[in-house]
Amino acid sequence: MHYKKIIKIAMGMLLTVGVSSSLMADSFINKQQQDLKNARAQWQQKNIPSGMQAGDLRETTERDSGADNVSMYLQNVNFDVVENIGFYIEKLKVTLEPKVAGNPVVFDDVESFTINVHSGSVVLSPQVITDLFNNHILDYWPRPLDELTITTKDDYLEVEGDLKLWSWFPGIWLPADLGGKIVLNGDNKLVYEIDDVRVLGIPLYGLLSAIFIDLDLLLSIEREGAELVDSVLVLDHTSVFPPPALSGRIASASLDSDGLRLVFADNDSATFSKPSVAANSYIWAQSGDPRLFDIVVNNGTVQVLPEDASKPLRFNLYDYRKQVAAGTLKMAKNGDIIATVPSSEGPDYRASASSSNSSSPASSEPDAGCVNRAGFNVCEEKVVKKMTPVKAAVVKVKETVAPLTTDDKISLKTVKAGTCFNRAGFVVDCM
Repeated sequence: MHYKKIIKIAMGMLLTVGVSSSLMADSFINKQQQDLKNARAQWQQKNIPSGMQAGDLRETTERDSGADNVSMYLQNVNFDVVENIGFYIEKLKVTLEPKVAGNPVVFDDVESFTINVHSGSVVLSPQVITDLFNNHILDYWPRPLDELTITTKDDYLEVEGDLKLWSWFPGIWLPADLGGKIVLNGDNKLVYEIDDVRVLGIPLYGLLSAIFIDLDLLLSIEREGAELVDSVLVLDHTSVFPPPALSGRIASASLDSDGLRLVFADNDSATFSKPSVAANSYIWAQSGDPRLFDIVVNNGTVQVLPEDASKPLRFNLYDYRKQVAAGTLKMAKNGDIIATVPSSEGPDYRASASSSNSSSPASSEPDAGCVNRAGFNVCEEKVVKKMTPVKAAVVKVKETVAPLTTDDKISLKTVKAGTCFNRAGFVVDCM
């Protein structure tokens, strides 16, 4: 009798425990599903910075966040496209835009997307410019210039290397030096205005100008985005670099000892949220669908940090897999991915904080930029002859003469025979 009672009590307890366990399991599952629902709502929340989405969002799916692009902010980063060809980025707001709408931004296919620069500033160091010319712009054979070394200072760019004059010295490389300023033309292209040419140490620019011979008659540059016109080299920043293609309007270009500084100011209104980790050097992808390796980060927020926080991050787009594989990944509950990676190989570079605002002290010497490498003071007062378009009369005008522009050189070709020029190519009184 007692035995049967014990069995009933035991069975009742087991039933009670089973029901309780089932209720608890349902409670855990419900809580887990509710947490997942809350997390999914957070993951799917659009964090597109203002001004970074051109049109309406597409319909959201599990594979498509609906954003046109990947909005990205970079600060204090050496960004190499390939090897040492790239930029030191002070601060930059960009969008990575797939060429096929709705596709993710595939980091392994650099020709499938465009980097649209909205605002910020970058610096191309002299070594980067040197590598850009030697390893990309002039990476074909036969080529007119070889083994270039480029230096920059005081708004002037100097080139030292070997030059081959096709018609005069076929097969012979001649030591040559070029010098000039870089300006922006009306088409928003970079123009290297060459005002000094030396071959075997002999100044030739004035002589070539005097006899109306431009550099494009002696050599040619055959690379998309780079064209030698008369005696100026025109560089289109949207096509002269290795892919991915660049877009965005340059607001200003200047040269100093740090290199070539480019400032973009198309869209200053874009505002990014703060990344997960406070840092001095990082890449912050705030929205969009980047594809890294074979993984699409849908509506992802990805922050890339350097392992060595004492130096700017050096990121190599073509070799990003090697960096990511050697680093560590952390995934936050809100969906943020934090990648801490070793910097890619290359020189550590950081632009001078005050270089963009530097100014030269006053002195009794000629103004900066007035003396070219041939030793001529191109800003001194000269007596210049000008031809009036109606009477074709010679008028003497005393004025300060600036270096000749390309249009000026072209107009000089209409001057009558017998006109006298000095060695810098300027019209002077015949003695």
